[in-house]
This record gives sequence, structure tokens and C-alpha cells, in this order.
Amino acid sequence: MESKLLVVCLDQCAISKLAISRAKDGAIDELKTVMMDASEKGKLICPVASETIVETTALRNELRIQIHELHSHLAGGRTGNPLWEFKNMWRMINEETLALARSEPPPSAFDRFRWVRIEDDQLASEKATGFKMGKQRMIARVQSHEFTPIPGLISPKATTPRIILEHAGHVLRQIKRALADKELNPDDHMGYELVQYLQKQNITKAQLEKLVQDILYHRWEAIPVIFCRTQLAGQLSADFQRPGNPRKYMVNDEFDIPRLAVGLSSADMIITDAGMAQLCHTVKTQQWTQTKVFAVRETTKILSHLEAALS
Repeated sequence: MESKLLVVCLDQCAISKLAISRAKDGAIDELKTVMMDASEKGKLICPVASETIVETTALRNELRIQIHELHSHLAGGRTGNPLWEFKNMWRMINEETLALARSEPPPSAFDRFRWVRIEDDQLASEKATGFKMGKQRMIARVQSHEFTPIPGLISPKATTPRIILEHAGHVLRQIKRALADKELNPDDHMGYELVQYLQKQNITKAQLEKLVQDILYHRWEAIPVIFCRTQLAGQLSADFQRPGNPRKYMVNDEFDIPRLAVGLSSADMIITDAGMAQLCHTVKTQQWTQTKVFAVRETTKILSHLEAALS
């Protein structure tokens, strides 16, 4: 992907609002026109997120096709070429971890793919059934989870270190099993598939030994996509445990947080729903990333930023 392009990450809320806009719909329609024009001139690209593909499948036929057509246009598929996509968060973590272990430059956060449009409502419904069942499993998992009590005021300063420690612990235990030629343990779900991936890439024991040191000396957790995920998840965890007025769990968090983590680590701009934009402002993403985050309803601010960025 050419570096001069302005890379924009759209969440499901944003692409849906843009897709259903009509002539004379005011600011949203103007934003859509500006983005399409910039895309046609090779100044802007909106890679597709894997979460968007899954979420779009569950929508009604008309909106599903409108989203597909608009996003295909914005993702570089105007001339029949494969679309640009963001690699999903876990794939990025896998590839970034391998690069760190091998002391190689970070890999690209983007790839090319073909997004097959589903025009058949019955087929879409069948695919959406699996999506809905997955949501139900997520809800059941969260409802059965008991938070470990944290003494004193519950804040991201308390929850974020726990989250990265848990993630790093999963990975470290699996690496040590691999070094000892032991079978990996799927109970460490955040490290199990990662180390499986490393083994499939023929990682050496010397590289695994280096990775152990990268984890112990906090270099691994500084990988941008991991850092971004940790900051967002730490704030959410604190909000879930807030005394008196805890944040209610929403299954869409499972899609929004990975998409935001990828966007914050690899896009120039994110357009999302009000709740996720507020989450980014709360964790002060502007202090550690140059990625600009806007709620889709902040149309005037978005247009102003695009005008400056595209000039």
C-alpha cells in the first residue's frame, strides 16, 4: 500500500451510516461524497476489517449489499482489483511476535483479499446464525466470569497491568513448554495459538529464548497492537467493576476492541460509534498514537480534518 494514502478505519456503525446516506442527507452525505472522491483520486483508502465482514453478514439484504458496494469502493476495489484489508488483531500479534523473536522489521498491517458479496438472504441467514450463536456464547462466558477483587479505587492503573500480565503469562508458559518439548496447553488460550503459529513458522529454540527475554523486559507488550489492546481492555475492565454504576457488557465489545486496537496501531484516522470514541478519549489515545479518533456523529470535525489531511 502506498504510504501517501490516508488510511481510515471504519467501524460497523460508521460504514452503515455512510452506506444508507441519500442525496440531500446533509453532513453524512457530504462526508460520503468527500471520501469517495478522495478514494477515486488515490488519496484515501478504507481497508476492510475482518469484524466488519462478520457483522455485515447478519444484516438485512439491502443494507448488506449497500455496505459491500461502498466499502469495496473505499477499499480499492473500484476496478475489480482485490480489496485492501486490515489483518485481524490476533494475526497481527502472531506476525509481530515472530518478527520480534527474529529481530526482523515489523510486518505490514495490511493484506489483499476478495470479499464475495452475499445476495441470497437464505445463505446470509445461515451464516448469520453462527454469528448469533457466537454472540450468545460470549455473553454466557462473560456472565459466568467473576472478577478478582481489587483493593481500593478500581481504575485502569490497577486493571491494565493485570491484563497484560495475564496475556504475557499465557504466552510465556507456552513458550517454556515448547522449549521443554512438551505439548502445549490450550487452557492458556491467549498463548496457545500464538506459539502454535510460531512453531509452524519453524521458529528456533534460540529465537524462543530471545522471546522469553523480550517478554520479561517488557519489549513484547510494547508491540503497538498489543499495547493498544491492553489500554482499551484495561479501561473497559475498570468500567465493568465501577462501584455503583458499572458499565454493562456489550457483546459488540468483542468486535470493537480488536478493530480499534488494529486501527490505533496502523491507521491515520478512525471513525466509530460514540461509545468507542469516548473510550479512546478516556484512555487518552492522543498521548501515545497519532491516529485521530472521531465519533461518526462528529461530521463537521471529520470533514474539517479530512480537508486538512487531504490538501
